[in-house]
Amino acid sequence: MSAQLVLGLNQYTHSASACLLDAQGEMVGALEKERVTRRKHDGGDTAVVVETLLAQHGVDIEDIELVVANNHLFRIRPFEERLPFGCALHQHPPSALRETNLFPGIAKHELSHHLAHAWSVLPLAPFDEGLIVVADGIGTTRADLEKVSEGSELGPYTSDIDLDKAANFAQFPAHLPAHTTARESETVYRFEGLRLERVQKRWAKERTPSFLYNYGFEDMESLGAVYSRVSSHLFGDWNACGKVMGLAPWQRHWGATAQGDVPREAILRGPLESLTVDWPALTQASQPNSWDQIHANDAALRSHYTELAARVQQDLETVLLEWLIRLRKQTKSRNLCLAGGVALNSTANGRIAREAGFDQVFIPPWPGDDGVSIGCALFGHHALRSEAQPRRTCFSPYQGGAANNNAIEEAFDLYGPWLTIETVDSAGMTPAPEAQSTDWLAAAQGRVQTAIDALTQGKTVGWFQGRSEFGPRALGNRSILATPTEAGMIDRINSAIKKREGFRPFAPTVLSEAADEWFPEITPSPAMSLTVGADPDHAAHIPAVVHVDGSARIQTLDEEVNPLYRLLIEGFSEHTGIPMVLNTSFNVKGEPIVETPSDALRHYLDSELDLVVLEGWSVRRRAFPEGEALAAAVPQHLPSFTAEVVSNAEGDAVRVSLLAHGDNMEASQLELGILEACAGKASVAALETEFAAEFEVPVEEFRASLARLYRWRLIWFG
Repeated sequence: MSAQLVLGLNQYTHSASACLLDAQGEMVGALEKERVTRRKHDGGDTAVVVETLLAQHGVDIEDIELVVANNHLFRIRPFEERLPFGCALHQHPPSALRETNLFPGIAKHELSHHLAHAWSVLPLAPFDEGLIVVADGIGTTRADLEKVSEGSELGPYTSDIDLDKAANFAQFPAHLPAHTTARESETVYRFEGLRLERVQKRWAKERTPSFLYNYGFEDMESLGAVYSRVSSHLFGDWNACGKVMGLAPWQRHWGATAQGDVPREAILRGPLESLTVDWPALTQASQPNSWDQIHANDAALRSHYTELAARVQQDLETVLLEWLIRLRKQTKSRNLCLAGGVALNSTANGRIAREAGFDQVFIPPWPGDDGVSIGCALFGHHALRSEAQPRRTCFSPYQGGAANNNAIEEAFDLYGPWLTIETVDSAGMTPAPEAQSTDWLAAAQGRVQTAIDALTQGKTVGWFQGRSEFGPRALGNRSILATPTEAGMIDRINSAIKKREGFRPFAPTVLSEAADEWFPEITPSPAMSLTVGADPDHAAHIPAVVHVDGSARIQTLDEEVNPLYRLLIEGFSEHTGIPMVLNTSFNVKGEPIVETPSDALRHYLDSELDLVVLEGWSVRRRAFPEGEALAAAVPQHLPSFTAEVVSNAEGDAVRVSLLAHGDNMEASQLELGILEACAGKASVAALETEFAAEFEVPVEEFRASLARLYRWRLIWFG
């Protein structure tokens, strides 16, 4: 491949990601670092994600012509100049010095943060003129933004200070004292074709020293930062804003005002141009990060938390809507693009689409900081090839890695002793949506029918097909699917499969032509970006995908977007009359969406998911043997595990920890002894006899311990 590729990076910060475009500006692939390292929102250097992306597509680093990167916290060039010293002092991992992170000999450019967000939608929006609104937590500092771009001592850099100002350009506050440090909070651009101009920019002052937690982020007065402050207070995680959004509707049931319409004091007060924040209410809010301590009888704490979530959600919607309506009237623009972390708030997005008065509202599948790498790559492509025209259709969200036979065989080898694997069709690996021909879909009918049969029986299905989704939503290639008709499915998936908070709602994927009947007055939502109200008469039939307030964060599905997934829903609809399925991401609490077959099978075995349909195979658990079959079985332990035993002064074990395949399991002294004895030489019956004679262990207790070791995947039976 000739050296004409452009690589975009979100680098040295949370949600690190990489995007690769070819010489025509078409997507080669995009990938988040978290999908590789299995650490949610993983950040820092991008070596491992770049290496994985290049390997997935058979690309050499020499094929890259230009790298364009962004970091919202600090400038990249001076940081990289100091990396060798920082790595020598173990302040940064050695991977930061790899060529797949520094790209020696390859041209490298840098964008300011909000400009990178804007480019993640500019060439892809389905209209040729309109507004781009970027709203997030914090962006580039004013000092960095206003540095001269090209030719400065810091190297190649472009910020939106280079853009023309609209006739009615305004920034807020209008004047900042020279000594004041501030960061981008919300920015408005107007575009025509690929030409951007600045309409508005609001600065959030740095109210506390930047060396405090997360650069003082949660003390700033941007919409995203204040919302994240509430997220941290409730859940101890600034990036758990989706939980806040899911908790807010429970206010009518759990909140202090549940029995009456008592007005709540606002945390955020508009207009946005002069936003005020009730800091005393936030700093004096009680019991930060105590959600996990809430029990069924702790109604007071639950009420307090629910009220706080409802307040900040209501305020966000109010301030955003008022501001966007004013912008529409001031600029006369009819089309709107949303980017930045605030655009992940699907409840606010739904109201904007319905109430702000724009003809069209476009939100990409990646509005958060992971999408910055796409913006960087698109900017780089158009900078190199100035004659290139806007694409005006969004890239498919399915830009991650795809399984191949080797990866599937490796996963089956790794987890096969605990699985029953059946071939259900021979269609082969799932191609890109545009390559899913009628003949291929017919050949893949086995996997589709397997999933339909399970769903109509009330089972849960891990659905793993084709390339993974780029962005935070599972859109039918790395999804957990279930029937939407059973109300109990919410508790079952939250507790036994996802292992997360019980108040979290689930989304429906609905056939686009049927969406309006079930969810009236909707705007198409192909990337699960909008929350809408369900039709009251229909909502009773789909309780598993309707939230407590009667809303649903929908994914509307057209045939060309994902033909195989659509075939599944069409088949489910034929059996049930319900043109949708429950769709949630294939992961557990605290982990990113599964990327590889091994990720999927590990999650399956660690949860109570009923089965996995993985390309042309169906995968189910191998049952723990019973009766005579168990007695005759020969158990074998993992070749590698670590045991840690803590003993008291008398030498008696008080705690036994077993570490294997990345998991830590609290065990008993008996279980450790049985594990060590399972060497693949003696049958269960022989081991039972040995442990009964030497340690007086009853057969029932021995078998119960053996079953636990099997469930933990520490032993298998030959």
